[in-house]
Amino acid sequence: MRSSRNPPPRAGRTLGWAGVLLVGGTLLAAPASAQGVRPWSPPLGDSLAAAAVVARGEFRSSEGDSASGPNYRAYERIGLACRRVLRTLGPGRLLQAIALKPTLDSLGLDVDVLADPAQPMFALVMVRNPYRLTADAVGYLYWWYRQEDLRMQGAIFRGGVEPAMRVWWNGRPDRPYEWAVIDRERGGGISRLTLFRLAPSGASWSIVQNDEVATVLGQPGQALFADLDHDGRPEVVQWALPPTDSLFMPCSDCPHLMTERLFVEREDGFALLDERVLPSPYATLVTFVRLLIDGRRAEAERLTLDPQMVTRAIAAGWAVRRAPGTWKVEYGEPGERWPRWLEVRFDGPQGVRRYIVHFAQREGRWLLEQWAEPQPVKRPSTGGAQ
Repeated sequence: MRSSRNPPPRAGRTLGWAGVLLVGGTLLAAPASAQGVRPWSPPLGDSLAAAAVVARGEFRSSEGDSASGPNYRAYERIGLACRRVLRTLGPGRLLQAIALKPTLDSLGLDVDVLADPAQPMFALVMVRNPYRLTADAVGYLYWWYRQEDLRMQGAIFRGGVEPAMRVWWNGRPDRPYEWAVIDRERGGGISRLTLFRLAPSGASWSIVQNDEVATVLGQPGQALFADLDHDGRPEVVQWALPPTDSLFMPCSDCPHLMTERLFVEREDGFALLDERVLPSPYATLVTFVRLLIDGRRAEAERLTLDPQMVTRAIAAGWAVRRAPGTWKVEYGEPGERWPRWLEVRFDGPQGVRRYIVHFAQREGRWLLEQWAEPQPVKRPSTGGAQ
């Protein structure tokens, strides 16, 4: 087992930021079936508590955001301490690893512990520096070798927040197992995917896909695994938040534009299969105005219940190209997180106008139903009093 003075090497551009540390070799048996979670209380022990105390001190004294060099010692100390505890579970019981997180939290550590319900031979522990929120994280992969020994391997992640993992058996002698991890940066940052493949000998995992090899997510927004075709191998679905259209300013608590992206695995890793703007009233409004500006009247008409609405919009100046922020969504339907109508402010060629725009859904599409300028609030009469 490597000493704490040997951080995960960055093996050229193919590994990039997710360099790998091989801690032990293994050769895996055939895939295991799903296993129910049994009660398990991690043995706290003096060694785990002592490791946490030393690691916290090392995390505090870290210089910079890198998880390499002297900074790596704290991460490895926790990774090795977790391995000692997880070994007490015995072969094929790593689904119980998730019970370790509350113990690590109580020791002042910033750690996530994950397992795949369909693969009880595998677990992931993502270790972050609790005192430097911008620091890299280190994820430790744990797996059993022929019911005999728990092996461990580490990889560096730029974000490491809200991780998710899947492991699957594909029966190929050149890569019998594959392991994918989704993580994201703090503060609603971009999501990333890292794909590992097991060597034929079972002695190590290699990184075959990350941001430097081929960017798979790379945008802010939620991403998750989903087995859409029920073949035991996951697809990746992301609801990405693209840059806001500069012509529009959405309200802070209304849904923004969102892109649904589907990634599927091919020979060289995950690749984009489909991408579309997620339908919503706000997306319809943005698309409608953009079509008017581009002079695509026939397409704009297909986004309305009444084609005459296009004539009205053009007469009101909606088709005139304006500066960024010309349109501002001020609020939406009260009490509804996904509103069916919006009040918008339009700084057009005829001056500032406000509209309440209603939408209706037809055959799975959101269409403009109607819009009108809100009437000013009438103040009660004072009865002529001076």
